[in-house]
Amino acid sequence: MSATETRRAMSLPIDLKGRIALVTGGGTGLGRAATDALVSTGATVVITGRRENVLQKAAEESGAKVMSCDVTDPDAAAHLVERIVEEHGKLDILVNAAGLNIRGSSFDYGPEDWDKVHAINTRGLFFMSQAAGRVMRDNGYGKIINIASMASEIGMPFIVAYGSSKGGVRQITQGLAVEWAKCGIRVNAIEPGWFRTELTEPLFNNKEWVAKVENRVPMGRAGRPEEIGGAIAFLASPLSDYITGAIIKVDGGALAA
Repeated sequence: MSATETRRAMSLPIDLKGRIALVTGGGTGLGRAATDALVSTGATVVITGRRENVLQKAAEESGAKVMSCDVTDPDAAAHLVERIVEEHGKLDILVNAAGLNIRGSSFDYGPEDWDKVHAINTRGLFFMSQAAGRVMRDNGYGKIINIASMASEIGMPFIVAYGSSKGGVRQITQGLAVEWAKCGIRVNAIEPGWFRTELTEPLFNNKEWVAKVENRVPMGRAGRPEEIGGAIAFLASPLSDYITGAIIKVDGGALAA
């Protein structure tokens, strides 16, 4: 993008018309919020995930397109990106929002659950980024936005597998940002605090737990999924072209307290 184009983009509301975006886990939770944000800014959005019915419903409601993929399979990830390029000519934006959390005591946590969590949260994220990054490298431009977690910074009981996988997301983000900067690829992450989503809904049924969260968060409440959309749109837009390797906290001030 030329200096003139960048100045023009920075003087206007975010406009991603002509950009092609892929959102993994785009059918629910924060992935769905990312989908809605990108669609609202004019991007053409492809969503992928594990549940076809959920994806189709999200696509009908948001205007996104669906392409199925097992994000834990590197060959499937590469094929998905190839399909997007064949259909749309390029891939400008990748949001890695697919995630899994299996809670359990660390005394009894089994290797199968550990592997499932890391297969999606870190392994899948890396190989999807690799597939997208190759296309972005060839085009000389791209935005990769990873969904990390405040659990990568502070200890939380019963989610050690999840927290360690999200710690991996932080390091993948920063490592790729440094390695790929000269290719025109910006790699950043968003670190959400407590948000009410399908993944966390069982916790929000516990009034005592909710009270603790509200007391911990300076803004006095958990986040709503749509409140992550602004950070997604910003990182996907030319407004953030000089930002890479950043971890943006969207947590109501929880980690600052």
